[in-house]
Amino acid sequence: MYDYMTINDSPTMVFTTAESLSGGALTAVALGASGITTAGASSVAIGLLTGENELPIPEGEDVNVQISGGGYWLAGESITAGDLLTSGAGGKAVKAASGDFIFAQAMTGGASSAAVQVQIIRGGYK
Repeated sequence: MYDYMTINDSPTMVFTTAESLSGGALTAVALGASGITTAGASSVAIGLLTGENELPIPEGEDVNVQISGGGYWLAGESITAGDLLTSGAGGKAVKAASGDFIFAQAMTGGASSAAVQVQIIRGGYK
């Protein structure tokens, strides 16, 4: 299912969880043959869990995932506007280092665990 969000023009899709998700709302997820999992360090994220997704999210649950556009991502460390971001532990945003897949760019800054506004850019590997 593909849903177009007219408020911020950021499309979402519904995916089934391949396992119980540990990250919760506003964290990154990765896609595999069996469904989505919480993205970790060195994962290539497919999107961000939207705000209505609360823990626990059990295996086999259908969830909304933002796949492009602008949204919010929980920071895994201090983030500054303009930083290129990748997925870290628990699906949280961290600054991309050499060899990391750039999933988004920070539009605002914030401390660890803050919801940072991002633009999903899928910028390739740094």
